Amino acid sequence: MKLLAATAFATGMLLTAAIQADVTLPPMANPQGSPEMFGTWTITKVLCKDCAGRRAEEVGTKFTFAPTSFTDPFSITCTNASYPNRAIPGDQVMKLFGTNLPKSAKNLIPQKGSVIDARLACDKGPVGRVLFLGDGKAIYLYEGEDYFLERGKTP
Repeated sequence: MKLLAATAFATGMLLTAAIQADVTLPPMANPQGSPEMFGTWTITKVLCKDCAGRRAEEVGTKFTFAPTSFTDPFSITCTNASYPNRAIPGDQVMKLFGTNLPKSAKNLIPQKGSVIDARLACDKGPVGRVLFLGDGKAIYLYEGEDYFLERGKTP
């Protein structure tokens, strides 16, 4: 019983810390997104906590983000898209997403400057989340496996 109570307490503390960190950041805004988000992006690497020996068949998959639509080959093609987003200081990203991001993502996140935390929304409902890192790099957060995206040469 004591172990259960201790586990519940620790889980509550972790959730409270994550919620507090999220509250201290600006709220999601700018549902139109921004030009640096739009264009064709390609998965160049799969980031996951248990990738050892796993064949990354997703590499090479393309995503297209446009001002009013997006194509997510794993989930949905949306023709009524919005991109609520906010800028997060790079050094805060691991604090906010650290439990969800694998350690291999840490080296990709700029420690200076900011990262754009964007939700992919279709018909006003969220269907995905992307961290735009700048310099044509992004991490698509997808069901426990994260995809490192790089922007194609043509927007």
